[in-house]
Amino acid sequence: MRELPDMKLPYDQIAAVAIGGAIGSVSRFLCGHLLGNWLGTLFPWGTLMVNILGSIWLGYIATISLQRPGSLDPTLRLLLTTGFAGGFTTFSSFAYETLALLQQNEPELAVANIGSNMILGFIACWLGFVIARMQG
Repeated sequence: MRELPDMKLPYDQIAAVAIGGAIGSVSRFLCGHLLGNWLGTLFPWGTLMVNILGSIWLGYIATISLQRPGSLDPTLRLLLTTGFAGGFTTFSSFAYETLALLQQNEPELAVANIGSNMILGFIACWLGFVIARMQG
């Protein structure tokens, strides 16, 4: 029987993602709550604003990290991107990855990413709705 490899968990990275995620999640809640109170809840203004702000944030941090290697400590980068941006909105990752595909001259993959995320996301949401309804 083979032994499991020695896995040293990067606790500092896990903590950075957890802290950033907590701050991002609370920020998302507050943004949605404040915009809902200010503009009403007929349209999902909070989600739209979070997606826009998160996309700006991730685009900025990722570009700084790529253009100026070493300018951000890797653990801080994880806190700001995977942690904060991931807790704030996953749409920012979707937007950044789609833009990266376009910049890599892969327009077909960018369109496939947009289409598959939108279509499969709606299907998955509908499936969750159906499963919940079947349970009573």
